[in-house]
Amino acid sequence: MLKFFDSSLTGSGKFHKAITDPVNLVMLILLVILAYLVIWPFIQLLIETLTWGDRDRRISPDAVPGKFTSFYWQQATSGPLSRKMLYGPLLNTLITGVTATIMALLAGGVLAWCVVRSDMPGKRWLQPVLTLPYIVPSFAIALAWEAVFRSPKVGGQPGIYEALLGVGPPEWLSYGAFPISITLAIHYFPFAYLLVAGALATIDSQMEESALISGAGRLMTLRRITFPVVAPAFLAALILTFGKTIGQFALPFILGAPAQFHTVATMVYANLTLGLDALAFVLAIVLIGMSLISIWLSNRFVGNKTRRFETISGKGFRSREIALGGWRWPIFIAVALFAFVVGILPLILLGVQSIMLIDGFYGLENLTKHFWVGRSNPDIAFGEPGVLHNNIILGATWNTLKLAFISAIIASVIGLVIAYITVRRAHNPLARALDQIAFIPFLFPTIAFGAMYLTLFAEPVGPIPALYGTFTLLVIISVVSRLPYSVKTGVTAVTQIGQELEEAAELAGASWVMRFRRIIMPLSSSGVLSGMMVSFVGVMRELSLIVLLITPSTRVLMTVGFGYAEEGLTQLSNALVLIVAVLTIIGELILMWIGKGKMARLREKQS
Repeated sequence: MLKFFDSSLTGSGKFHKAITDPVNLVMLILLVILAYLVIWPFIQLLIETLTWGDRDRRISPDAVPGKFTSFYWQQATSGPLSRKMLYGPLLNTLITGVTATIMALLAGGVLAWCVVRSDMPGKRWLQPVLTLPYIVPSFAIALAWEAVFRSPKVGGQPGIYEALLGVGPPEWLSYGAFPISITLAIHYFPFAYLLVAGALATIDSQMEESALISGAGRLMTLRRITFPVVAPAFLAALILTFGKTIGQFALPFILGAPAQFHTVATMVYANLTLGLDALAFVLAIVLIGMSLISIWLSNRFVGNKTRRFETISGKGFRSREIALGGWRWPIFIAVALFAFVVGILPLILLGVQSIMLIDGFYGLENLTKHFWVGRSNPDIAFGEPGVLHNNIILGATWNTLKLAFISAIIASVIGLVIAYITVRRAHNPLARALDQIAFIPFLFPTIAFGAMYLTLFAEPVGPIPALYGTFTLLVIISVVSRLPYSVKTGVTAVTQIGQELEEAAELAGASWVMRFRRIIMPLSSSGVLSGMMVSFVGVMRELSLIVLLITPSTRVLMTVGFGYAEEGLTQLSNALVLIVAVLTIIGELILMWIGKGKMARLREKQS
């Protein structure tokens, strides 16, 4: 037992000191809490799929609540509806996930090379525009695509494509695998871009220059030197992007449901809305398994083969931009046009759609401010008032800001505490276990994580009440889902703080709580604030995580917008998603400003 605290502890006095150490006590408390909030929900989810529920007599007369059964797994894997429930959606998930991942990686890789390795002009302002599709909610990209390619065959008004060309778009362009793959690629290519750009920045130009001197052309140099060096980053981006795409819910739902095109994530939602909870949980476990396999493959390859691709060593390093010559401006125009189409145009489309009185008619006489400032009118949008006079929207806005603000603060503080324990108790196995448990939520697809919490807090367990339908549950799941990010930013901040500062304070009689509050928190404030803004932005645009846990009293902007989209009130849906996108962008700009300030202070200290 002693080795868990300090391998050098001997004697009752040292044992007593170890178990009364406030850091150890906090570590144990956090371990218990996170084990309950991270590991136990998955176990509970698995139990739900292997036992009869209270309402399952309607499914089978042999159902005995609480008794073991493999009925749900048999129905999902070999039952008469297994093809529509599991195998069809699983195939759709793989098709859209693999296609979107390949396209995102190609786009991200090419753009990363243009921005990092070439002398293309305008890179400074192109970089934030290229990351916009990942910053804004995926919901926004899906709505923008639907605004352009909406098909009258599935009902509703025509889109911009039909308004301009006079003919409706083919259905495969409007709904199904193709638009889902394209929009997923648009949303996630910045993720691949950031991963590949980091690897490209570490390439030693001397290797490429040596190849050119030896007579190799630029294409051969790119193929034989540049690409092999960044291969681990490409593979990591490939697998991690795939893991994110398969857990996406809102985008496949908007562009797949009208054509009865389902993925595993959308089938989880569909089964829960039909009251088939256990079957939904089976699909959630399948989704978790797919995500875990993708992360395991990424760690296995990158972890085992990184030394084959070392580019920075003690022999000297030089990074030089590659001259594009006469291609500088054509490439800049192509990249700028791409950035505008995928980053700015969707937001413009959402804005235009939100001021159209009748969706699908694009004349100036059809423009209106009703959906922003109008009051209730039974002839418009079933009597729904505009954003500024809509109590549901105003309440959801307050809930959204409150949820994002509270979750960000709690996640950043807890993340800093876990980071402190991880750094200061680096050789303690319990500290390492705490760090690993805090990272586990990153591995779970958000829709599956929401399903786990639905099972955990649906009914009271001992002293823990049933939290379903409460704002507290939204805060808890938002905090736990953001811990992987806040812990990582906290580790970076704590690592930079010398331990001798705490030792001096301890000698002066300061308790650990005072040392943490007066030394660690102020000195790591910039890192904590960065983590707080990351969490704030993430919670603001979140839908898949909480869509299963929302009730009328706890609605947030994204779920209200999703509900309006389901009801066909596209103007209000677009307005809400645009509000979330703008708030998210503002949060990201604040985060960038904080980062620049931190770097400026660092340079000042170094000088």
